[in-house]
Amino acid sequence: MLWNDIVYVSLLLLSMAFGCFYRTIKKSHVKQWTATVLGFALVICVSGSSALHPIFTVLINAIIITNLSWKSLFYRKCHLVSLYFSFFYLLVIFRFSDYFGLPNPPTHTNLVVMILTLKLPGLAFEINSAATASSNDIQGANSDAFKKIDFMDVIHYSFSYMGVLTGPYYRYRTYWDSLHRPFSNYVDPWPLTYYKLKQIVAFIPLFLIMNHLFPSDYTQTIEYEELNFLYRFLYIYPTFACFRLRMYIGMALAECVCQMSGLGAYPVCCQSAPGLGPRDYKTVEKLSFDHKRAKMEEQDFETVHNMNVWEVEFSPFVRHTMKMWNTCIQYWMAVCIYKRFPYKSLRTVITLTLSALWHGYAAGYYFCICQVPLYLSFEDICIKFYNQCEENGFNDNHHNIDICCSHNEIQARKVWRFFLWWAKLTCMAYLGVPFQLLRFQEIIHFYKSLYFSGHILGLGLYLIVRILKPYLLNRRQTDEEHKNK
Repeated sequence: MLWNDIVYVSLLLLSMAFGCFYRTIKKSHVKQWTATVLGFALVICVSGSSALHPIFTVLINAIIITNLSWKSLFYRKCHLVSLYFSFFYLLVIFRFSDYFGLPNPPTHTNLVVMILTLKLPGLAFEINSAATASSNDIQGANSDAFKKIDFMDVIHYSFSYMGVLTGPYYRYRTYWDSLHRPFSNYVDPWPLTYYKLKQIVAFIPLFLIMNHLFPSDYTQTIEYEELNFLYRFLYIYPTFACFRLRMYIGMALAECVCQMSGLGAYPVCCQSAPGLGPRDYKTVEKLSFDHKRAKMEEQDFETVHNMNVWEVEFSPFVRHTMKMWNTCIQYWMAVCIYKRFPYKSLRTVITLTLSALWHGYAAGYYFCICQVPLYLSFEDICIKFYNQCEENGFNDNHHNIDICCSHNEIQARKVWRFFLWWAKLTCMAYLGVPFQLLRFQEIIHFYKSLYFSGHILGLGLYLIVRILKPYLLNRRQTDEEHKNK
């Protein structure tokens, strides 16, 4: 695993450094071919003969997208055909390649195919939206990027070196804008990249130390079982912290690659969001023809901001933390799956299950991802208590008793926030260890060693807040009625 990490980090650093040269290229078609050649070279480097998997995925999707998307009878189904084929290839042909007499692909090839499984159907979804969007759509679903997409455009988008190894996911329009909009010429990505590199430099030694002291495999040893229960339970926190640090390093480097190439640079006034890009795309189109004003505008790279470290660490809510974790992938899941699934009551379950499938067939993905909804029921009740304190904590009161109540409510909100933060961290750590162990037998062994205490604790807390819910909420409402009299 460590050697794979070294190769991965080295290639990302190489790609990041290449961005300094890449941004100096003025002609869009030269930039396009340069990015594609380097990206394809990276795929060959990490995959060898297994590069046939991403090549085949891209070629078939290019045929689907260019031959079905613009036909009036098929444009409504093109995105679904691309989605079904891409996931079928990932989940059946690629993941069971040994059953078809093919060699098992390297770890990094898996990452390449995984991101292509999102990018290519994502392009088809964008084309579908462009065909049905109104001409005055503020988010620019029908922008110039979709007026003509040929076979080679799909190839270039798929193999462009920015994000080819592991992401972040970015839309075809974002890629097209980086070639045909002027903003990457007027932004200096180094200050933000330098800031993230300083974080990475701090994270790497911390990760190496914690990975040495608190490896997840230690939970499978007899020595671990012989330790007292409290230590065994508390062990999940540093183990999960080690996992988070590893993800932070990889995601930050991937973001730096995009930033140094100029991909995802948009004016701040256009209100960019991760994955989506500018919410106000009309302003993007106006500024593209007003170079003098475009030079003066402050710009950001929120479009390719894939991991908000501080929000992940300090947010007290699991829902919000999940949105800040691998944000661009979360955007794809929300837009392409969650919002389009016809049965609202099943949207969360289906989206999380597909996310687990996308990661692989290892049991750890399902133990981690698919158990999250069980916690959300508890969190939803606690959030009502928290919001109740927040809503009433800053009322303008003129009586001493009201000021005292307001102060108590502020303190209660702080207590609820800390409790929710601890509960979130415990939930994610308890579910995060299986994500690292992966195998079913190892996961069950781990949970048995903790006597399934996380499940019991979660169920107990849910029953407590469920029982207290009508009393606490009704009491607050009663107090407010007395104050109004």
